[in-house]
Amino acid sequence: MRARIEQLRVLVRILAVFLLAASRLEAQEDHPSWAERLGIDKLKFTGLGVQVGHVAPYGIVPTTSYSLQADYGEIAPGWRIVFNATYWGSQFTDKSVQAYADSLKNAISDPTGDAEVILGDITVSDIVLGADARRTYKPSWWFSPYLGAGLATHIVNADGRLIDGTFVERATDVIAVGVAGTVGLNVRVLHHIALDAQARYDFLSLARFASLRVGGSYYFDNPRPKTPK
Repeated sequence: MRARIEQLRVLVRILAVFLLAASRLEAQEDHPSWAERLGIDKLKFTGLGVQVGHVAPYGIVPTTSYSLQADYGEIAPGWRIVFNATYWGSQFTDKSVQAYADSLKNAISDPTGDAEVILGDITVSDIVLGADARRTYKPSWWFSPYLGAGLATHIVNADGRLIDGTFVERATDVIAVGVAGTVGLNVRVLHHIALDAQARYDFLSLARFASLRVGGSYYFDNPRPKTPK
């Protein structure tokens, strides 16, 4: 836990230094800022949504995920930037726990054969903070399919009597950066309101897993488009 808190502090310090350096460079330059060159100055908070999903990481009991997403509009024609935060929590499957216990027994020198490994649940949770770039097709229609890719930071925590205080717990209590791909459909159903269905695949060093999500969003300044004639 202490290591995870220290990692978070380091990330905050790095981000603060980066933002300070960028602001100083921007103040010194007469030509367009780095944000303008990248199109970041075009971003505007346009929508807020919630999603509920089904996630099934390998070796972990499938569970429900809960997500918030903030749509910051178009950075280029047809390309939208969406920030998201997701949480899910579950436990390792009995098969995974038993396999780990068997590996411990095989590593123990037990001439009498009466050594016993006491099993127990090993819980795991993941807090995901990320951003996606989405290529939206038919943005003027009342339904808009999209493809996306992005980066995400995963704050993973595992806990259980079988791994408490061991290197396994330290190895699974980490902050890891991963990539993700998405495909989905956004459907405008009411004025300013849209439903969203999405399939997502996350890939990071510790794990890779797919999830299916459904939800809704409220768009502040984007009324429902009309279907073209």
